[in-house]
Parts: sequence; structure tokens; C-alpha cells
Amino acid sequence: MSSQSEIVLTKAPVPLVFGFQWSVGEMMEKFIKTLADKKILGAKCPQCGYIYVPPRWRCGKCYAKLGEKNLTELSGKGTLLSYTTAYVELDGVGNFKELDKPKAIGAIKLESADSTIFMLLGEVKPGDLKEGMKVEVAWREEPKGELADIKYFRPVKG
Repeated sequence: MSSQSEIVLTKAPVPLVFGFQWSVGEMMEKFIKTLADKKILGAKCPQCGYIYVPPRWRCGKCYAKLGEKNLTELSGKGTLLSYTTAYVELDGVGNFKELDKPKAIGAIKLESADSTIFMLLGEVKPGDLKEGMKVEVAWREEPKGELADIKYFRPVKG
């Protein structure tokens, strides 16, 4: 552009579409694909023994490299460390929308794991949640190898 008179100003919204691909990496890809078999994988550091869920390629404690040989299957059971109740969620375009009913989200430490995951909680009323409660994964009826294969975590029965 050679002059300011060639600049077009508008107040009307202009739709923009951006296409991109993003790799989650080999360890996370294996974690996600294994969900189709109703299995949760962690990665155990070969130097310090810390177990990460989901797995990662580098230990955050001692910086040792982790790989597929360090993957370990976890039970899918754990302990609820903390929780919160959400009344809004993102709408996919950067705005919040009100939920029809609140959702409980928990910080969960899976058996044998050292790290914490944050997941939806189900089959329990928010008022009945307690720190230290034992929980287990509730799987999608027909898993596909997607993060959505884990519907939520629920209190362990019995």
C-alpha cells in the first residue's frame, strides 16, 4: 500500500478461519489411543521413579528422558484430593456460557501415580463430595481412542 487512502476500515465483523494441525507428541498419542482399550497409562521416570499421568517425555523432577519403555498401566482408581463446582464453561469461541446444571471437577491422584489429573466428576452430587474420597474412572460405552473416552470419575462403590 502506498498511501493511507488505500486502507479500508470497517466496523463489520470479518470472519476468519485458521486451519492448523497440532501434534500432542508420541507419549500423549499413545496415552490417548490406549484409552480405546479402557487403559490409563502413566510414565515412570527411570531415575527417580516419579509416575506422570498423562505420560510425558521428560521428568520434571530430575529431567531424565522418558520413552515408551517407561509406560506403565494404572488401575483407573484414585483419591479425590480437591474439587470445585463449575457453573459456566467456554463456548468454543472464547466466551462463557451458563451451564444448565453445575459440573463438579476434581483433582485426582491415581493409584501408583505421583502427579495429579483434573477430571469431571459424575454420579455424585457436589454436596456429597469429600476430599480423600476414593474414585474410579467411568468409561464411555464404546471407546474410540479419544480423551472423551473417560466420561468422568465417580465414587468407588462399596
